[in-house]
Amino acid sequence: MLITTHFQLSTYNVSMKSKPLTHSLTQLLLISSHTQIPMTYSKQNNKNYVVLPPPPSPCLVCLLWTVILTVCITAIFLLWPVYPEIEMERLKVRKAKVRPLPPLSVDVSLSVTAKIHNKGLLWMNLAEVDIHVKYRGNKLGHVETESLHVNRWGLEHVYGEIEFSELPSSDVAHLMKELAKGSVLFHTSVRVTGHFGLFLFHFPNIFKIKVSCDVLVNSKNHTIVHQHCVEKIKIKD
Repeated sequence: MLITTHFQLSTYNVSMKSKPLTHSLTQLLLISSHTQIPMTYSKQNNKNYVVLPPPPSPCLVCLLWTVILTVCITAIFLLWPVYPEIEMERLKVRKAKVRPLPPLSVDVSLSVTAKIHNKGLLWMNLAEVDIHVKYRGNKLGHVETESLHVNRWGLEHVYGEIEFSELPSSDVAHLMKELAKGSVLFHTSVRVTGHFGLFLFHFPNIFKIKVSCDVLVNSKNHTIVHQHCVEKIKIKD
């Protein structure tokens, strides 16, 4: 009898303890059934993107433009055509023989040397080099050279001899006086025709240069004392 009573009390206590738990679960289910839980979802974006590198710094851009401008200016400076420097290097009176029989005349032999200096990067092909010599307006003669090649930064000479004997009597007397004094004034002109080129290429433009000079020659030591020159340049396409 004691055992049975104890069992019933224990069962009663267990049931009394479980009743509040069951009530709490029931209330929780009721609350959850009436509560709307928001659902979130994400939509995937399938677009492709191009990732660009960061822009260069302003200092780097300035440096790059400076280098480009320097290279361009240097190329223009080096490749810009520089016309040759032309001058009479030597004008020598080799012989002067007077013929006293009328009409009075003189046989004169001259030796001329012209210098052509190319100061540019481009080479030159000169189709013609023509040297004229005059005395007191009278043409004494000329020296002509064809197909002369001048390398870049090169130097070439044109040599020739001129002989004449057809001077008016008044000019013969004047020439002999100047030879006796040791200084003779001649008028020379050097005409050059050619074109420029670079490596295997040549430029189509043809240039013509005429250099006219008044040359004072020392007839004793055969040197040029002074010369005053005027240069004219023409360009033909």
